[in-house]
Formats: sequence, C-alpha cells, structure tokens
Amino acid sequence: MSAAQTVSGHVAPGFGRIADAFALNFRDRGDRGAACSIIIEGTTVVDIFGGEARSGVPWTAHTRSAVFSVSKGVTAISLVMAADQGLLDLDQPVATYWPEFAAHGKDRITIRAALAHRCGVPSFSQPWDAAALSDWYPVVADLAAQQPLWEPGAAFLYHPVSVGFIAGEVLRRATGKRPSEWLAEYVTGPYGLQMSYGAPVSDPDLALQLEPEGIGGGIPLSAEDAALAARMVLMDGAYAPDLFTAANLPGFLGPESPAANIVTGAADLAALYGATVYATDGPRLLSDDAIAHAIEPISYGKPLIGADRGDVWGTGFMLHSARRSMAGPGSFGHDGAGGQLAFAQPSLGLGFGYQTIQPGGDDDIRAEALCVALRESL
Repeated sequence: MSAAQTVSGHVAPGFGRIADAFALNFRDRGDRGAACSIIIEGTTVVDIFGGEARSGVPWTAHTRSAVFSVSKGVTAISLVMAADQGLLDLDQPVATYWPEFAAHGKDRITIRAALAHRCGVPSFSQPWDAAALSDWYPVVADLAAQQPLWEPGAAFLYHPVSVGFIAGEVLRRATGKRPSEWLAEYVTGPYGLQMSYGAPVSDPDLALQLEPEGIGGGIPLSAEDAALAARMVLMDGAYAPDLFTAANLPGFLGPESPAANIVTGAADLAALYGATVYATDGPRLLSDDAIAHAIEPISYGKPLIGADRGDVWGTGFMLHSARRSMAGPGSFGHDGAGGQLAFAQPSLGLGFGYQTIQPGGDDDIRAEALCVALRESL
C-alpha cells in the first residue's frame, strides 16, 4: 500500500519521511486506524491519518480514541502546572495535602516520587465498579488506607491505574479541582483542545479499539506476580475481560481515570505538548525551571517485579531512553497501551502525538519508527 493510498492530511516540506514511516506502519506493521501530528514552534509540520475509526467508518481529522497511559503525561502536566503556580510543592510528602495517605508508613513519600511509581500501592484492595470510580472518594480512600507492598521510596513498580488517582487526589486537595476540572478550565478550554477523561460511547468521532493481534507473552513472571500485574492493569477486575475490550465500554469510558482514559486525537496531543515548551496564542503551560525538575530521572533500572525494560521516569513523565528515544535527550511525555505515544522536546519547541487503535505486540516499533523518521527529518 503506497503512502498516497494510506495517508491523508498535511506534511510540510522536509518531513516526508514521517509520512513514509506512517504508511509503512499500515503496510508492514499492522496499523488499521491511526494518526500522527507534529508541531514545531507553533507550526504544524505533520498532521496525517489513515485507516478506519471503526468498521466501514473512515478515520478523519476529528477522530478521537482512548490513548490509555498517555493519560499519565496529561495528568502530570496538570500537577506540574499547579506547582509552577505555587499551589503545591512536588517535593513535599503526599500526606502534606492528603493526611490520610500517611497510613502504614506512607507519610514520607513525596509527590514527585509517587509520580515516579515509588509509593508501593500499585493496585487496589478490591474491584471497583463504574459508579464507585465516578464517585472518586471510595477509590482514593482505598489507596490512602492501604499497606504498601514495599517501603515507600525504596523501590519502584509501574502503577498502571492507581498513580492517576494518587496524582488526582493531590491535585484536588491542593487546588480544589479534580484532573478533569483542571484540564477543562486551564488547558483544553483556553487552548481549544478536544481532550477529556473518558467520552460517551455514542460519540460519532470515537474510534473503537480493535482486538489485539500477535501480542506476545511479555516478560515472564511468577504466577503470583502475574496475578498482581493483571490486578494492577484491570483495576482488580473492574476493567474486564481485557483492557482493549473494556476501552469500548461505558465502564472504562464513563468514569474519570486520570492514568488511563484520556480520549483525544494526535493533533491535540501534539498541541498540548507543544504548548508546554513553546508559547503560541497564550503563555506556555510549563516554565523552563518546572520542566528541568520534572525531567530529572527518578525511577529506572530493575523494577520490583519483572525485568529492566530500559524505561526512565521523572515526575510523572516517561523520559528519553534507549527504548523510548522520542526526539532525543530532553524529551518528556508518555506512551500508552497498544502503541500510543505523545511527548515534547523543549529545545526544539516540539510537540508530538501518535494514536492507534490496533494494539501492537512486544516487538511493536510503530511509534519508534515515526520517532526515527522525525529525528532524521530534523
């Protein structure tokens, strides 16, 4: 399938390699519906899309989809914004703003360390249904009351869903606004972005996640660790039977889940991250000083469970690494289940967004292929 047959949209001169890599993602790497957007110093240099949003419905410039853990980066932007405005201090313990979280030795874990997956509560004590998730308070009370799985701060393990509620409750306690409220008032409203935690299943612009194809078994785990991993990802059974099936259902798309269920498009992700590092119609979302502290590496190497995959986390952001090269050193953002990726590169004033509805496997290189093409174009 040629690039002309696969790709619609706009590509500025000098960035054709990205369109070619995008087309190859469809021809050789399994993409069936996707979009990629890149903004540099306020100018859109790539805004392309292809495939179908759902069976028989072409992908358009307005198509949105769930981008899973890309949500963590969006939520991290909100917390760093609040810190930039003096509303909270990321180097203070979580319990400074949320006293109940101090239970069972969690009193000294800082917000920054918690955002880097070090606080020891990667799961929940019970399954929560959509009503409880929407209510918010039972879920965060569960996390506050938990005995951590390890001494907080002494190790790290990726918190797939719980870290969003921890971040969100800190934001709510410090500012009076949950992540959805902060995002709407200070980000998506002023910048005109189509981006929200969850969306109505009936939304005609919503792309539906496809069934996984060829996803390998991942890093081998013991039966006990594998069970914990499943509980962490699926909210102890609330997101069932699997994440990609759940992502098309009201139980996932309805309640606000700050680490997991942002619904948006690649162009708006690129615009969001571009606004963190370059001023366009309004002030930048983040200051140089705030970014410098946020991209200091906190968690890397071997996690508590599983092998070292090469990931590096700062203050809620995934940082440049051998596995996630993005646009080179200094880049910060987050990937998401199935192959999504969004990030900024401060020195270039660059924002990048890639969304897909076809889950990739352990050898998925679609996002990385786009990043390689980006760096070659630059």
